Amino acid sequence: MSIAVVLDSLKKLGGMSEIELCILLKKNGNIVAASGKEDDMSLETFGLMTATIFGAANTANEHLRKNKPERIVMRAIDGDTILKKVDDEHVLIIRTGTRENFSSVLDAMDEEVEFILNNWEEVIWR
Repeated sequence: MSIAVVLDSLKKLGGMSEIELCILLKKNGNIVAASGKEDDMSLETFGLMTATIFGAANTANEHLRKNKPERIVMRAIDGDTILKKVDDEHVLIIRTGTRENFSSVLDAMDEEVEFILNNWEEVIWR
């Protein structure tokens, strides 16, 4: 099992024809696994930037005396980038190339986090 299995499952569960990128990321910015269209993008830079966004949201909520965020959504005309907390050290990130079926994608992402947690060693080490 690999992160590609997670990407395939997300596509199927969310009814999405186009998930551009799926990344399992440590919160320090290190990429555990990635699958999808990278093109000319630096995954390392993308990992560091999304980790920074997640960290900033954690800090902001902490200062507001609120719980840490479970999910962050960055919407754009050409699709969405969604960060979902897996555990205290990892974040699942997907980039969609379309904005259709958004709630289905969120539901699928929640299911994938459960899948990753239930199969943690297989997903991380293969």
